[in-house]
Amino acid sequence: MNWRRALLLAGINLAVAVPMIWMMEARDQQNALTSEEIMAKAPNVAAPKPPQPVTPEASPEQAEQTVSFNPCSIWVHYPVQVVVVQSADMPSLLLSGWEDDCPPHWSLAGRLRGNRSWPPTPLWMETQRKIDAGLCLFIAIQWFLMGALPLVRTRKRWAEPGVFITACSVLAGAIAMTPVIDGLARLPASIAMLTWILWFGFLVGKALQFVWRRRTIVS
Repeated sequence: MNWRRALLLAGINLAVAVPMIWMMEARDQQNALTSEEIMAKAPNVAAPKPPQPVTPEASPEQAEQTVSFNPCSIWVHYPVQVVVVQSADMPSLLLSGWEDDCPPHWSLAGRLRGNRSWPPTPLWMETQRKIDAGLCLFIAIQWFLMGALPLVRTRKRWAEPGVFITACSVLAGAIAMTPVIDGLARLPASIAMLTWILWFGFLVGKALQFVWRRRTIVS
């Protein structure tokens, strides 16, 4: 077990993810303050409403018709900082449900708050900080295991999946922190996500190969 490599990978990836998480916390805090200002400026007494036109009553068949809206089915455009963290730390993202509008019920976000409400309330912000802390813990564990127990060993150290994903994460994080070109961070982040998918496929293939060999030996 390579402890030095494990701590190095965990430290580097946390150094990339934590500033992105802070930026999203600052965004939520700003939105919460803006919502409070809007509510404070609203008049205490409701203004008189203009006369409404008389509309004919709907038939019973029309009254029974309802339109259902599922917010989990719409496409969400995430900020580039969220994309970087989600792409570079896919296993941690699946466990935490961080910045997911409709996180799975078994994830940390699904357990703590379920579907997100907007604008953020003080209670929502407190819950989100717990989710952020959980995400950081998952990232540290994830990269510690990746560094200590590499499943793929190559002569070229940069070609090892953990090192390659970390390099893409560092590059994407550096670009995302630059306001003028932050949108370009989606490219290395997408490469990191693709590498994760290929790595998961490699694990599945290895597991099936192991099961097949055991079955052949037994038979």
